[in-house]
Amino acid sequence: MSFLYPSLLWALFALLIPILVHLFNFRKHKLVYFSNTAVLRNIQQETVRTKKLKQLVLLLLRCLFIAALVLAFAYPYKPADTAKINTDEGVVGVYIDNSMSMKALSDKTTLIEDAREQAKELVNGFPPSTRYLLLTNSFEVQNEYPMSQQEMLDNLDRMRLEGPPVKLCEVIDRFAMLRKMHGFDHASLVVYSDFQQNMFDLGNVAPDTTLLVVAVPMRASSTANLSVDTLWLASPVVQPGMANELHAVVANHGEREVKGLPVNLAMDGKTVASTTVDVEGGGTAELTVQVVPERSGDIPCTLSLMDYPITFDDTYRFVIGVKSRMNVVELNSSRQPSPIALIFDADPQFDYTWMAPNGCDFDALSKAQLIVVNQASEVNATVQQSLLKAAMEGASVAFFHDDGAAIDTNTLAVSDVARQYEFFSDIIIDLPQHADLPHVKRHVRLNLTPDKHALMHLANGDALLTELTVGKGHFYDFATTLDPQWSNFADHAIIVPLMLKMALVGGGVGRLSYTVGETASFQEEITEAGFYEQTTADSVVRVQAWNDSRLESDMRFVDDETIASQFKAAGLEMSGETEAQKSSLWRWLVLLALLAVIAEISVLRFWK
Repeated sequence: MSFLYPSLLWALFALLIPILVHLFNFRKHKLVYFSNTAVLRNIQQETVRTKKLKQLVLLLLRCLFIAALVLAFAYPYKPADTAKINTDEGVVGVYIDNSMSMKALSDKTTLIEDAREQAKELVNGFPPSTRYLLLTNSFEVQNEYPMSQQEMLDNLDRMRLEGPPVKLCEVIDRFAMLRKMHGFDHASLVVYSDFQQNMFDLGNVAPDTTLLVVAVPMRASSTANLSVDTLWLASPVVQPGMANELHAVVANHGEREVKGLPVNLAMDGKTVASTTVDVEGGGTAELTVQVVPERSGDIPCTLSLMDYPITFDDTYRFVIGVKSRMNVVELNSSRQPSPIALIFDADPQFDYTWMAPNGCDFDALSKAQLIVVNQASEVNATVQQSLLKAAMEGASVAFFHDDGAAIDTNTLAVSDVARQYEFFSDIIIDLPQHADLPHVKRHVRLNLTPDKHALMHLANGDALLTELTVGKGHFYDFATTLDPQWSNFADHAIIVPLMLKMALVGGGVGRLSYTVGETASFQEEITEAGFYEQTTADSVVRVQAWNDSRLESDMRFVDDETIASQFKAAGLEMSGETEAQKSSLWRWLVLLALLAVIAEISVLRFWK
């Protein structure tokens, strides 16, 4: 039996208090006169004997109360069985899961603090010559070298208490790599984790008979948790002073229903709206809040709720990009009003200009955020160079192709929308299984290259819409046109959000938010949630909002039997019990202390 807080055992010296009280009875005696004490002598002997027994019982009960209470606060627990760990020939790895879910409350403090204290006691229990490797979800290089006992204890004290979610297979693979790199033939890895279902993935871990794993599950006293999971704007076009609707999803990861949960919206650091939401246990609820941007530019916003103790997912940060006006140019030989004109010409957010393909204003092209080429076959080399230059500077250029030798005249429907790409991040929230998607009667076959990906596919596998990044801008190629004889794009609802998104991308309007660890180009640079500014020549170009991953919001955990069976199936040797290393003995000690108090009161009242 070990104690999580052994320093509290010094409080056992408080046992001297009832002992001193017993030895030095400071009660004043009352003098009573009797004319004849002979008849009281026998009674007095019996009374003194009974009184001494009563005082001894009270002393024992008081000592029992103090001892039980001190031991309960010292938090006794059953340590991991490390008898099989051989510290003579190998290295001892200690992995502490410092992800957000480990901030859940345990019976005494938080899981992460319990894990750190247990790891320190584990280290103190090994010989001083033992070498250690400390791993956390942050994979801090300064901790991943063979450390002495004192170095390990110091690094445990300095350990970061927050880290990104990491799958267990990544931890085991990294430890295997480190111990081989440092030349250890045998190793033991002690894992302190809550073993969350979303993160308990042994993947393709290679069986290793030279690696001994000791699993130490940390169990929370409560698994209730609420989170803001996602949000989106009803309209991607945001204008100063114009109302827009913000939709958000709040998830309840606990079993109990929550009613009247306050939710606050802040813009530029000021609370601008408040509402409440009811969420069933294990369910989600959608809420709508009206937002009215008061200025142009990137506006940092937060949607937050109050939920303790898991707080990392209570605030959703996002940035609303508000542009005063954006320039849209359409190159089209036909002077008839086109669907592109219908989308942009009447919108005060945009300045729409029509131009002939071979008689265009090159200065206007250089200032445009979106250039739509409605008949690509009529664009000469000079205009093509201007389009390339505009894209290099950040504009979006969309081509509707009616050229090409390979023309397919089969009527085909769109079969696939590549929602995994950032382009669709705030266009399509949910796509039904049998959604009404566009169909084409004629299309050209677009060539795909490694740096060009398809955003939409037709039923025969041909690409209908592709995206190519060029410099700071993008080229978008449609394999068809807006002519009804080619497709129904002109009459389909999807053309509006597609063209608006291209304009917004070209106008520098970024995503509402990003997720830490899930955007490849920023994975190493952005490690903490918050607002970040992109600057060029000391001026702010864009503000980005980053949130922690919601993978850990789901407070479901792997049970002990599954832990043991999965490790066994992966071919990893285990030592020690996989039961939670927290102990319920402290509860029995508290109960014993209460019983001691009740017994003392009973003795004082009824023992005459």
